[in-house]
Amino acid sequence: MKRIEIHDLVNGTLLIAALGVCGFFMLQWLGDAGDIWGDGFFNSEKVDTIDDEELAERAAEVDVVGSRPPNEVSVIVGNGSEGRDGLAGRASERLATIGYGMIAPVNKDGEADDQSFVYYADGFRLDAVRVALLLGFDENLVQPLLDRNPGVPTDGADVVVILGNNAPI
Repeated sequence: MKRIEIHDLVNGTLLIAALGVCGFFMLQWLGDAGDIWGDGFFNSEKVDTIDDEELAERAAEVDVVGSRPPNEVSVIVGNGSEGRDGLAGRASERLATIGYGMIAPVNKDGEADDQSFVYYADGFRLDAVRVALLLGFDENLVQPLLDRNPGVPTDGADVVVILGNNAPI
């Protein structure tokens, strides 16, 4: 049997500490520890829009019969606006608060959009309608994803939100 030497214990302890520090900074970058340091991935300057209490009330009021529970729907939000930094992050935070499975927000490829849209994968229309209503959009902005390229990665997303210049967030 091999003996455990003191330098093995020291090296193991240092490795665990280094992994812990790396893990902490990774979580901060993703936003989980952003409240501690103020620079989380989803954190951005808030604008005068819906507050958390109003969002909770809206979530309780918006009931689309036949839609799935939020934790069964994955959503990606893309910022397709011009000059409104952090827009997709704010929308993602709000939907995550309600319980939606969020894919990291991204900026939309290509030109800015004046209009916002909510796209849905096959079978997720009612869920997309609920997301649209929660974000303050008219359900007429909900469209099937089909073979469209909305300008953001759609792999794994059941609902795709593209926020244009008219986004009320």
